[in-house]
Amino acid sequence: VVDFHVRRRQKSMLSARAVVLVPQPHPAFDALMLMAVSIVALLILLVVGTAILASLIAFWPYDLSLSLNNYDFASYDAAGWSSYVNSLKMAGWTALAGTTCAFGGAYLAEKGPGQILPRTLYRALAMLPIAVPGLVLGLGYIFFFNDASNPLNGLYGGLSILVTATVAHYYTVPHLMAVTALKQIDDEIDEAAAALGVPFWRTFARVTLPICLPTVIDIATYFFLNAMTTIGAVVFLYQPATKLASVAVVEMDDTGDTAAAAAMAVLILLSAACAKLLQVLLSSVVVNRTQAWRQRRARDVSDDAAHLLSAT
Repeated sequence: VVDFHVRRRQKSMLSARAVVLVPQPHPAFDALMLMAVSIVALLILLVVGTAILASLIAFWPYDLSLSLNNYDFASYDAAGWSSYVNSLKMAGWTALAGTTCAFGGAYLAEKGPGQILPRTLYRALAMLPIAVPGLVLGLGYIFFFNDASNPLNGLYGGLSILVTATVAHYYTVPHLMAVTALKQIDDEIDEAAAALGVPFWRTFARVTLPICLPTVIDIATYFFLNAMTTIGAVVFLYQPATKLASVAVVEMDDTGDTAAAAAMAVLILLSAACAKLLQVLLSSVVVNRTQAWRQRRARDVSDDAAHLLSAT
């Protein structure tokens, strides 16, 4: 109810009169905030550094020499490196399928043609996963897909059911990200396109999608990172051939192989860091190529302010 009420009062940020906000520097306040975030960053690095060090120690606490033997996962787990490869595959497919469903569904609900009732129903269903714990979701998938009379029983234990469960589990936040980006675009753009007889899908491909491309990259990154670390739902749905790295970490830690578990966790961390760096790189390229209006409008505003000050 609150979400519906807020939507009615929300204003679009991108219109013919949109002006990009250019924040002004405040040295004292900026230095204080830099100190605060630096303390938080150091605490995070301390935790991460502990895990990295644990993965390189030969045998804690008796042999503190550095070694890469803990990364020989075949010595600690039957799946070996295949768990890490499975996680990369699952995370990649989750990012692709989840981004397509979340952004496409949000566009159809906010900008596409259709009746109000189906849109409202979709919004309610899109908000539902955030209230469902991963363990509950995993048990529900077991009861549904593991039934021999279910035509979809063949999906159980495969990579597809892991992707489906992960997309469903983390669907709400990407949906809200997409809705927020779409709400910033004034409806007058779609109305003008409709008045000119342009199909909505062409407006989506040539106008809406390029404007929202940074958000699309953010959504894909969100799905990928969560898929690499998820364990709540998938722990009930995997088979030996589809074991994930996050599950392998828990199993190796339970058997006392803490250093090997730390090594697998470090691989997950490095994969997430690479994905985040790729996101930053793609976002910068996309902003420079498809968001040039932001720089132009910012320069125009700065020039107008300079002319006004000089005239005064």
